[in-house]
Amino acid sequence: MPLNHTRKLAALVAAGSAFVASAPSIAAAADASLRVRFETAGLSSRQPSSSIAIYGRAPANCTPKIERVDAEGVDLSVELHASRSGCDKAHPSPFALRVDTTNMAGTPLLRGQVYRLRVYSDADGTRSLAAFQLVDTDLSASIEPESGFWWSQASAETGPASSSTGISLESQGDQIAISLYGFAESGSATWYFGSAHVRGRTAVVPLVELANGDPLFSPTGSPPTAQSGPRLEIEFLAPTRARAWLVRQQDGVGTEVRMLSLSRMRFSPSETSASWNGRWVLVADDETAPRQFEFSTAARQDADAFHLVDGSANASLDCRSNSASTLPDLCTLSDGADVLADFDRVGLDRLVGRQANGAAVRLIRVSP
Repeated sequence: MPLNHTRKLAALVAAGSAFVASAPSIAAAADASLRVRFETAGLSSRQPSSSIAIYGRAPANCTPKIERVDAEGVDLSVELHASRSGCDKAHPSPFALRVDTTNMAGTPLLRGQVYRLRVYSDADGTRSLAAFQLVDTDLSASIEPESGFWWSQASAETGPASSSTGISLESQGDQIAISLYGFAESGSATWYFGSAHVRGRTAVVPLVELANGDPLFSPTGSPPTAQSGPRLEIEFLAPTRARAWLVRQQDGVGTEVRMLSLSRMRFSPSETSASWNGRWVLVADDETAPRQFEFSTAARQDADAFHLVDGSANASLDCRSNSASTLPDLCTLSDGADVLADFDRVGLDRLVGRQANGAAVRLIRVSP
């Protein structure tokens, strides 16, 4: 690679990395003096946890108080009330609030759930969303997302799919890098990028936007500028399905949140079952020797299920969907009448589940 191109690439990476590294780990509220973040207590134990800690800074003499806590399924909301008289904004002071969801909302934080926490504040005179964050109460239930293009899809929660939004995701171990593609308010195409660690089933990705870069055929020039963008909070439902929330700060308005349903799908317009055609290897964590299967065109398919066969091995793969998604949620691998494994994390290139004896098992594609 020519030296000038090497320098430009290094400058681009450095500019983006600096913004990602300096991105705040707490969510800002409409009032610049209020910052909140979430902690949960007792999530490492087997007992349900009911505690959320909210930390922040507020003007002296005007520390917010918990006004109300509501819970509806996995959606939790906390309303804070702050006095607006006698506040010393020149001397902000730290505060810590403890939310007991059992006593205040009538429900503990159950292990194995991903909660959507929202904090509302009236510190600026009107009630507005001050912060949003996902909390996974079981970090051992990890999901490894597949690399590739992920597209917006319709769902009961988000409504119709967005034809202008998608992401490119690269997964390496517990690290992911994401490029978000969409359009700005002006209508011009734009993209953001960022990286983060996946913790359990969630990831928080601070995004940056590059601007004023060199044209593609420009031989020389200066590095682009990087601007802080929105935050992307992701809950992975499967290796190929996720719910995501775009979170950004609106000056004088509060925090704005937009929810997306995302899925990774093949480019081919063929039937859903054809995405799993090819050669696969079954690998178990116990001493069971790997087995190989060759699945071909579906012997049976309907709206929410399909049946693939490997005639030479007398094996079959049955997959079914329990949601509005066109991708399956559950698959069962059988050898004749014997069930070899059930998979509840279904990807296009990897299925993860358990054998009948409880041993973890993976079905990995080795060729299309």
